[in-house]
Amino acid sequence: MSKIEFIIELPSTKEQLMPVITDYESYSTYLPDQLKNVRILEKNGHEIVTQEEIFFSNILKKPFLQKSSHKLIDSKTHESRIISGPANGSTLIIFFDDIDNGTKITVNIDLKLSLKAKFLLPLIKKWYKRIFTNLLYHINNVAMTNIKKWVDMEPGKNIINWDN
Repeated sequence: MSKIEFIIELPSTKEQLMPVITDYESYSTYLPDQLKNVRILEKNGHEIVTQEEIFFSNILKKPFLQKSSHKLIDSKTHESRIISGPANGSTLIIFFDDIDNGTKITVNIDLKLSLKAKFLLPLIKKWYKRIFTNLLYHINNVAMTNIKKWVDMEPGKNIINWDN
């Protein structure tokens, strides 16, 4: 078992980030070299199970499949559990805290690796931090772009009906 924790601050609000962070199938567009495909296998109430095709180009020669379970614990907490693959049993918890200029995001990863993958632990720890930081920056950019689209719309053409 290995713990990874890091904090980043993003200019988007958590309300802007949440719809993007839960759009799991878009993750492969943010990280095309690492995530070849992400597809939703099932939705059960507040839980979504995905299958990810992951590629560690600098470590492995071919991609592997992993299944994950994702859910929003509350308005400030997102949890993902890996339920199959070399990191089966690992958890990723992301906390979103409002700050004056956006959102402080705390990422806690409890990484558990299979025996075959344990010798790669130092490389995988670096990879996880780099990949999740990169993913969060991409998610922030999408959230900021979505808000800009709303602001730039012509009057009377907004997509939200504020009267209801």
